[in-house]
Amino acid sequence: MGKMADLENIHQVPPKVLGMYQAVAELLEEGVDINNIRVSTITDRAGIGKGTAYEYFDTKEEIIACAVVYRMQWTFEHIGSILMEKNSFQEQIELLLNETEEQGKRKFCFWRLVHMLTDNSDFSQLVRQRMASEPFAEYLPVKVFGRVLQRGVERGELRKDLPLEYMVYSVLSRLLSYLMAITTKDCFHVDAAALRPLVYQGIMDELLQVR
Repeated sequence: MGKMADLENIHQVPPKVLGMYQAVAELLEEGVDINNIRVSTITDRAGIGKGTAYEYFDTKEEIIACAVVYRMQWTFEHIGSILMEKNSFQEQIELLLNETEEQGKRKFCFWRLVHMLTDNSDFSQLVRQRMASEPFAEYLPVKVFGRVLQRGVERGELRKDLPLEYMVYSVLSRLLSYLMAITTKDCFHVDAAALRPLVYQGIMDELLQVR
């Protein structure tokens, strides 16, 4: 048993650590502020002793940061896997729009994570540091969605004249705009449902190969 200092393979995380990660996810989903989460709260939910947490981690911030990064790894791997099972780019975008809607219903969604990563807190710096590590590279959106888009190019569905990285960020930027519309619809009185077909068509108009 050792410290979880290095970015672990998500399929080899010890059960007790998975329990802590799940506890953190639940607390964030409930809207608890990161600064108010205590190690004892995490370990109580995970059904382990407080001392066990320090067998794997040095600080509370490290537990939470590792839990957040794990959640990102798992999410991107899961989405990438089901996207590759779809037979067309249109089906893949529909799936991503559905996933975006589901994320928009959650308190701990990608939009909140982006907000977390824009400040200069020790927690945010720790998450960014782990995301910049070599083992995380495989889970970066440009890699996950890049594989999907590359397959679309190879199938002759998508344009070949655009850089793959641009295509990835073109899709992501529209999905983030849609997610923002969903999460702020009560504040800004946005009809998010009416925007969905426009977001879909915008992606298609830019990326589909003209026949």
